[in-house]
Amino acid sequence: MNRREFAKKALFASTATALPAGMDFLSNRGNDRPAEGTQPGFEKLFNGRDLTNFVDVNTSEETWYVEDGLLKCTGWPIGVMRTEKQYQNFILDVEWRFMEEGGNSGMFILANPDPHEDNPFPQGVEVQMLDPAWAEINDRPIEYVHGHLFPVMGLEGTVPDNPSEVVRGRSYALENRMNRAFEWNRYIVVCVDGVIKLSVNGKFVNGITSTKRKKGYICPEAEGAEIHFRKIDILELPDGVIHPDHIAPLAGG
Repeated sequence: MNRREFAKKALFASTATALPAGMDFLSNRGNDRPAEGTQPGFEKLFNGRDLTNFVDVNTSEETWYVEDGLLKCTGWPIGVMRTEKQYQNFILDVEWRFMEEGGNSGMFILANPDPHEDNPFPQGVEVQMLDPAWAEINDRPIEYVHGHLFPVMGLEGTVPDNPSEVVRGRSYALENRMNRAFEWNRYIVVCVDGVIKLSVNGKFVNGITSTKRKKGYICPEAEGAEIHFRKIDILELPDGVIHPDHIAPLAGG
């Protein structure tokens, strides 16, 4: 074995041992396979039984419910629920599907605990979930449905990796990897001190940086379409050094 080959094998071995066994972040499970167990180090935000870890903000008791081990959302009324606590640095592993064509939903991260002024959604960064048929139904560019990342409700200081020419301020996914309604999608969201990266079904395709908001709540969204989640797991990473102004207001504060 020459030195180059030895170095390559040593690098591979050191990388493999740096991560917990079985932590396969980027694989696309396939639509006919059930969700796998929680990866080492991750905690279940959705435990498969009830809404522990979440607080309804402005929807209803009927909007979010658990059935057959799935978290189901009717989509109405439009609004969000949120996590009980705030998160700064984390890896979020989410598996979701729409139960109707043209579905619209998403998940807010680094978010405020309450809706912004007269709007149903909180200030934060949205990780958008759109069914591919949405663009066809609404006669909009297909770019919309590939996994946009963008600030919402007046959040300032975001810098898109891939600036959208369709909607100013948004970051668009470089590749269309979205599955259609009734098929499962897997999002991996990595957030470190406001730097956000999104993997869609096995590949990182988008990113955005939030320079003024670096810690907040995670808020699944109801936006008029039935959506199911079979996995919402989170791995909390060590905190970074941030200013108090970078933290969203606390609930009830």
